[in-house]
Amino acid sequence: MNSPESKPARFPATFWTANTIELFERGAYYAMASFVVIYLTENLGMSPTFATFLNGSLLWGLIYFLPIVSGTLADKYGFKRSLVTAFIMLSLGYLVMGNVQNFLPAGSNYTIPVLLGIVLIGLGGSIVKPCIAGTVQKTSGLRATLGFGIFYMVINIGSISGRGVSYFVRSQLGIPAIFFPVAFAFTIVGLLIVFFIYREPEFVSDGKKDGQVAAKKTLSQALLGIITVLRNWKFVFFLVVIGMFWILYVQLYNLIPLFLRWIDPQAPVELYTLVNPIMIVSLQLLITRFAKKWTPVRSIMFGVLVTTVGMLVNVLAPMLFADISLKVTLLRFGSFHVLLPLAGIFLLVSIASMALGEMFASPRIYEYIGAIAPKGQEGLYLGYANLPVALGSIVGAPLGGRLFEIFISNPVAKGQPANPIAIWLIVAGMGVVSMVGLALYDRLLMHKKQD
Repeated sequence: MNSPESKPARFPATFWTANTIELFERGAYYAMASFVVIYLTENLGMSPTFATFLNGSLLWGLIYFLPIVSGTLADKYGFKRSLVTAFIMLSLGYLVMGNVQNFLPAGSNYTIPVLLGIVLIGLGGSIVKPCIAGTVQKTSGLRATLGFGIFYMVINIGSISGRGVSYFVRSQLGIPAIFFPVAFAFTIVGLLIVFFIYREPEFVSDGKKDGQVAAKKTLSQALLGIITVLRNWKFVFFLVVIGMFWILYVQLYNLIPLFLRWIDPQAPVELYTLVNPIMIVSLQLLITRFAKKWTPVRSIMFGVLVTTVGMLVNVLAPMLFADISLKVTLLRFGSFHVLLPLAGIFLLVSIASMALGEMFASPRIYEYIGAIAPKGQEGLYLGYANLPVALGSIVGAPLGGRLFEIFISNPVAKGQPANPIAIWLIVAGMGVVSMVGLALYDRLLMHKKQD
């Protein structure tokens, strides 16, 4: 007969509460993610370059860079208190973003309120990430792999929910509604769960020291850690190389929405990008099983390759068709037709390739960083695993906006032909450089290990 100790422990209530909070926070974010640059350009009159800078360099930069510091502060002041602060910031940010045109008369310069809204959303998001991930780690015990698998699945379920709700509300109330009431409502629900249900986790990550307090870093230690990591030029090179892969990925929320609205002014961008989380929810376990015997670097490089090829697919539409905005029937259900622009069909393939590439690359990046980190400093280096996303966003988002201006919007405004082929070739080139850099880095590392 099995002893009680042999039975797998259930996840505690706080684990499920944290995942529920993550679902609503991600639902709020992805409700508006696909239309941020469209809102800033079409509704508020900002240039594509500036709009993508605000969305990528500022918003994504804050969300993915600041957890290095905000995670330390969350440890110091407690996850619950930090989460309450974060959701208040998020709700205020979405409230401001959705009412910018109500705050100021038509034709005003909306930069200041938009900056305020984006900074609030970015700061709030940067606090939520380490708090929820930390709760999952502390409450998963010896089943951390399963715990984070559930966590990753919940993120994508939240993404699907947010985009779905956003589409129906936006169709009725207009683009500002994606911020308020949609994202705002998701965030308020998350805040209520944090305030009334969430409990500070009482477990540490090894699952054997229940009730004990894990060691916490001070803010000065966190800042010194940044210096320690940045002094390792080889690791910085690796972060830059992976960051170039994320330059491709961030175009999903920057260049692709602009391009879609150019070929189809009524394009439901959130439905196009919905392909990404649906594929991840459906195929992640299968992809993980398929590539489990691959080395991390092989899996990462294959993910970059798939994404790069997906970007190159977009050059086929302007090469094969004179009018890439011509709508054709993609699916037919009785009298109901699904019509898409010719270029939109190729973009669906591109978006699907991003999801596939992410599934091969993203989970293995953490494994690879753990393997290449100096012995005894694995935890420190893994704390910087999201830096490539920040780097890719800071550089890649405005790059996508600028390419759109140079090759599409500016020539069209002058009555000249657009050149979308050049855009996709340049973006795909980043993926090629990333693969070459990763291969060189891995060869250098392996050569050093053999020596």
